[in-house]
Amino acid sequence: MLTANLTYQWLGPVIFVSAGVAFLLLHSHDRKQLSALRLAGAYFLSLIGFMAVMLVDEGSHPFFQSITLVSLVSGHFLLVWGVASLLEQKFPRLLFGSALLIVSGIIIYANLASSPFLLKYTAVCGFIIMVALICSRLVWRARNHRVDIVIAAVFLAQALVTLNRIVQMHLSELDLSTRSAFKSSHFASSMQTENAIFAIVIGLALFARYSVTLVMRLSRLAETDPLTGLFNRRAFEARVPAMRAASTPLPSGLIICDIDHFKAVNDTHGHDVGDTVLKTVAQLLENVAGESAICARLGGEEFCILLPESNGEMTRLMAARLRVAIEMQQLVSSGRKFGLTASFGYCELAPEDDLQLAMARADAAVYMAKHDGRNLVRLAAVATAYPEPERIQDLMVGELEYQS
Repeated sequence: MLTANLTYQWLGPVIFVSAGVAFLLLHSHDRKQLSALRLAGAYFLSLIGFMAVMLVDEGSHPFFQSITLVSLVSGHFLLVWGVASLLEQKFPRLLFGSALLIVSGIIIYANLASSPFLLKYTAVCGFIIMVALICSRLVWRARNHRVDIVIAAVFLAQALVTLNRIVQMHLSELDLSTRSAFKSSHFASSMQTENAIFAIVIGLALFARYSVTLVMRLSRLAETDPLTGLFNRRAFEARVPAMRAASTPLPSGLIICDIDHFKAVNDTHGHDVGDTVLKTVAQLLENVAGESAICARLGGEEFCILLPESNGEMTRLMAARLRVAIEMQQLVSSGRKFGLTASFGYCELAPEDDLQLAMARADAAVYMAKHDGRNLVRLAAVATAYPEPERIQDLMVGELEYQS
């Protein structure tokens, strides 16, 4: 029986240590995950506080109460900070500070008035309830996935269960005026059980949130051009059908843009300046085209834009705006300014049109714009008058010869 009691008594601490180590390993694997480090600290510090309440007799250490309170407050501070940083939210200073002031005031009063243990315990549990509610509010306001709803519900459940325990203790006829009396009551075992359960559930829920974040990050890496931040070609082609379906029965507008003399920019100013040019053009395209458009880097210095609910004339006007915006852009290299231009091809994309064929037509229009003098906007030839493949090849060869 003694061995069983000891095993049960140490169940909570073992769970806290395991969760803390798990978050610490997560941080060691990815140093950028500072929220994991904060959550690891939250588990370790909370472990000290809960062990002090359960395993140390009152009066056995002159600083016992201070150690208990500091570890619990620090642990819950790191918990809130970890959850906030995981969700990319600001730390709720006002809410946490208010909770800390309330519990500090009650503890100070209880010590000065030599109040029974139950009042001090109620104050600490009240602080835990407020922290759980703060975390639940943080997660709920920042929710992006179903797992966020689960996490918010878990924190809310922790607050309700802790509140219920406090109410039951005050309604109980047991003498809970000392720590020793509390430790020998069934409320102590229920607290151990609840702490162990919520330590596991909260840890698993937060790990699930990390998994969702990691999957999203990997998805963004697979779909995003690392230099410009725009979609790559695969992501562009994957998103176009949904936009075209939403635009039906109206057509969509397709624009392809190619920076003029980009090889000369790299040769003259260096590849770092060339990268700056690509990022600048990408940002211009996004800003001018608007949030409703899909912008992508197809490769090299070539970009593509799809405009929802846009006919041929609207698409032409947008291409003209983009051309002027790039032409007006001034960059600096070695203290000297230089300008940019780009050539554009566009077409109206009806709901039944094939995307790949339309992109080939718009791409051919880009080469025609370059052949005609660059810094121009050209309408893609209709399918029935699609340029001869040899003609397109001649234009591409001519462009490469000019750049070299």
